[in-house]
Amino acid sequence: MSVLDRYIARSVGESTLLVLLVMLSLFTFFAFADELTDVGKGSYDGLDALIYSLATMPKLVYQLFPASALMGTMLGLGALASHSELVAMRAAGYSYQDILKAVLKIGAVLMLAAFIVGEFLAPFSERYAETNRAIAQSSRITLQTESGLWVREGNRFINIQRILPGARLGDVQVIELTANGALNELVRAKEAEYQLDGSWHLHETTTVSLQKDHLTLNSQEESVWKAWFNPDFLEVVMVNPETMPAWTLYQYANYLESNGVDSRKYKQAFWTKIISPISTMLMVIAALPFIFGSLRLTSSGHRVLIGTLVGIVFHLASQVFNYVGLVYHINPFLAASLPTTVFFVIALTLLKKVR
Repeated sequence: MSVLDRYIARSVGESTLLVLLVMLSLFTFFAFADELTDVGKGSYDGLDALIYSLATMPKLVYQLFPASALMGTMLGLGALASHSELVAMRAAGYSYQDILKAVLKIGAVLMLAAFIVGEFLAPFSERYAETNRAIAQSSRITLQTESGLWVREGNRFINIQRILPGARLGDVQVIELTANGALNELVRAKEAEYQLDGSWHLHETTTVSLQKDHLTLNSQEESVWKAWFNPDFLEVVMVNPETMPAWTLYQYANYLESNGVDSRKYKQAFWTKIISPISTMLMVIAALPFIFGSLRLTSSGHRVLIGTLVGIVFHLASQVFNYVGLVYHINPFLAASLPTTVFFVIALTLLKKVR
């Protein structure tokens, strides 16, 4: 990478980081203000709301990357254009194509950063945030660990290893204690399925009961279990599909299909995760026509306004097509990629006009 490549990359990178920090601060503040309305539920207090808001920041970073890249590129290259540095570069033999390549290089770095945040950091922090908020707001959820979800129901302690689609649970254990804390009964089930009457239908159940001086072992293929919670309650400790890693979404969607369950929601989220980092690169490219075109002599404030409007339109278009795809059963890949494809075609068309 030449000196000019590094100079352009640093200008765009610093501007993008600045825009991202400003937008992240604003969105986090609004998220914290919204969380304050839940203070008082259970043991949920202001500190818990602050921790939740901070823990969801990686998800916001991932969502704000494309718009930040757009405005950051406009500001970075716009500053160079305002000081005639781009003109000087081109006069010295640094062509328009060379500038484009330098911008694409920093765009690739930003795309990689968005991928890392979305695939590794955001899912972990989102699960941590949702789990801790659910535990604080409900006295019946004890904790969620690597051994699964633990829920308390009086003298019962329920361990759920897996939350499955279709209102089902996998590898369930129900530990019942006596009033003095001694073990009374242990129930293990390979799977539990929720019924419309509010009960859970247990499959392949093994029950161990302690009766005075001996244990009783009983195995059943089917049994009924009454519990206070339903599948809707368990969703509070699950990560939304939008924040799950792409590989996990892919496996989960295949699992749903193999079991005859509708997987469109997870397929849609999978393709959105694949397309989103590419959108970051697209926003970098989309900024170039405004720098080399008719807006190259306008103020930085004008560029920020244009960049904000374009970013908002792109973000809204992506969100709308995601929902439209689910409602009207549009192919998940098409629904996730159409806004990106349209903006990419528009950007290429504008770039050809300013060469």
